[in-house]
Amino acid sequence: MATIFKGYRPRVARQMASDDKQLSRWLSTATFAKTNNGYWMAWHANATDRFLILPPEGSSDKECQWIESWEGDYTVDMAFDYVESGRFEQDEPFVLNLFIQDPVTGEWH
Repeated sequence: MATIFKGYRPRVARQMASDDKQLSRWLSTATFAKTNNGYWMAWHANATDRFLILPPEGSSDKECQWIESWEGDYTVDMAFDYVESGRFEQDEPFVLNLFIQDPVTGEWH
């Protein structure tokens, strides 16, 4: 099972955000966990239908990917299982039309 960390993880957040300011803001209030197979995950406690996933150190792919439940029925444990079971690695990557709401202005980006 993944290890959930309390508080902000600045080094991990910098890697995940990759200089994206809106994503950095989103990550500033996220919960972080590291899976037993080396992935970092970030999500918001009040929105467990969307998780940002950072590949393990040494991985050839350093890009983050989102996993998202369109039905809104994901739980944190289900997301951990998906990543730790290897299904995340086997699934083909896909692009989501993702928008993040600015908590200050309310604008969507």
